[in-house]
Amino acid sequence: MQKKYNINSLLNKMPISLFYNNQEIETSLPQDGFKGIFELQFSKTQNLPEKLFEEAVQNPIGNPINPFFQKINDLNISIAISDSFRYTGLEQFIEVMINKLLACGASPEKLKFLVSVGSHRPPTETELQLILTPKIYNAFKQNIYIPKPDDLEQYEFLGTTKRGTPVYVFKEVMKSDLLILTGTILYHYFAGFGGGRKLIVPGLSALPTIRHNHALSIHPEKCEIHPDVRLGRLEGNPVAEDLMEATLLTQKNYFIVNTVLSPDKKILKIFCGDLIKAHQTGAEFAQKVYSIHVPEFADIVIASAGEAKNFLQSHKALVNAWQARKKPYGKIIFIAPCIEGLGGYQFQQWLEIGDPEQLVAHLRKNGEVNGQTVISTLEKSPHTYFLTEMDDKMVSLLGGKKINSIEEGFRLACEELKKVGISKPSWIFLPHASYSVPYISEGK
Repeated sequence: MQKKYNINSLLNKMPISLFYNNQEIETSLPQDGFKGIFELQFSKTQNLPEKLFEEAVQNPIGNPINPFFQKINDLNISIAISDSFRYTGLEQFIEVMINKLLACGASPEKLKFLVSVGSHRPPTETELQLILTPKIYNAFKQNIYIPKPDDLEQYEFLGTTKRGTPVYVFKEVMKSDLLILTGTILYHYFAGFGGGRKLIVPGLSALPTIRHNHALSIHPEKCEIHPDVRLGRLEGNPVAEDLMEATLLTQKNYFIVNTVLSPDKKILKIFCGDLIKAHQTGAEFAQKVYSIHVPEFADIVIASAGEAKNFLQSHKALVNAWQARKKPYGKIIFIAPCIEGLGGYQFQQWLEIGDPEQLVAHLRKNGEVNGQTVISTLEKSPHTYFLTEMDDKMVSLLGGKKINSIEEGFRLACEELKKVGISKPSWIFLPHASYSVPYISEGK
């Protein structure tokens, strides 16, 4: 449907539109100071997901056991799948994937699905049907395993990493002869990139493992995130390196099937093969796809977190918006419905501590699943206006201010900036902030 605007009311205004809670909202903001709408740039030519999968498994990266072209009779095969909080596009090609496994000799009785929940809530039956398709779900529902990360009886202790992480891995992983790790590769604010090894650690790991690994994101001396723990960094990142070391302690055969997606959930490419090499290749492609170049930092960044269900999942969009914000006074207008509230294991409890120094001291001693996200949030939210379904109490706990419209947020931001001498603020719009990572053009 074509949008209609009142010409007089939009004189010297810039119209923008976005989806909020499955509804399109439109607004117009002052043209003065507008620096652009920055969206991801990628080929609009789309191949069929089944064709992308076929091409990827025929040309795996590295030299792993290829279960789609080698005889796998009598092997115990496990397929690790992401939960409902991480869309991967798997349902677009899973039927072809399963048919190829069966054609290579996989026994339906020995084919299992392991849901990589990490510390998230378990998926519902409806969500599992969306992830696997109703057909595959109904055919294999007796072989779907969902671990409980707080029940150590379900996990096997494999030892300790060199950084001190106790490694507890779901026993069904250890019973498997070969594991196919599905997932999607995109920027991750403290693991560098998602996908690959993250389906095992933290996905199929117990809470003690997740807590200690996540605590490595804290600077060992200062009250801040470790400088090497950041978007897009794998090598030298203590969290990322610890995840891989912990995963390799399983000494299992892995074959990854990882997608790279567009914001509208189209599969751009599939990467298959070796746990390390295929993921690295996919990460290089994802970095090109998800990086956006902005001419300068902006006084006001308007950012949409899209369909993320809770704040914890929306947080990555806030991190990306923060990267485009002009320091020290820049403001963020954050559009994040968060229909399930804050989310995350004990996330509210750590927010209630409030004092970053007290929280960091606690994390260094104990480690907590979402502690590093709390520290990041307490840094960013005081500069942020939230358009959200969360109530005022939740937003206040985050340290932000709730607004009822983008226009209200823009007005409040301008008022605050004027107090520090910025009377004509620059502003940008990131419609897909969960995916797009801004870089200043001269810096790339």
